[in-house]
Amino acid sequence: MCGRNKPLVKVRIEGAEMFVCERCAKYGSIIKTPQKTLNNPVKTFSQRQVFPRRKEVIEVIVPDYPKIIKSARESMGLTQEQFAKKLNEKTSVMSKLESGSFSPSIDLARKLERVLKITLIDSVEDGNIPLASVDKSPGLTMADFIKDKRKK
Repeated sequence: MCGRNKPLVKVRIEGAEMFVCERCAKYGSIIKTPQKTLNNPVKTFSQRQVFPRRKEVIEVIVPDYPKIIKSARESMGLTQEQFAKKLNEKTSVMSKLESGSFSPSIDLARKLERVLKITLIDSVEDGNIPLASVDKSPGLTMADFIKDKRKK
């Protein structure tokens, strides 16, 4: 209980059997006094083995996704509303994507790639992510879709 590295005694404390030092044994009833001492000291933080980090491949959205999406949509001759219906998404989402105020999720980017026949996802090794591709916005929240009646 106290963590001492002394000879341990098997004790029953409140129904639980455990090994404690002789000093802590007074809190329960002694079951058995072992003759062995603790040979392995407790590992400290400095004794932990450190494993090298393995590199992972991370999928990121290309930095110029707004231009790519807009030009591909326009080349198909679709309005934002028509394109949103085709993707089964809201028009506001398409507008925010094309303005760059909303970064698509990987799933949405895959859907856009499939419909528009473009490339929006780039694979990079962990630690080599270009700063331009880091999502600065937290994405859409419920507040983006709620109209505040107090504002007029």
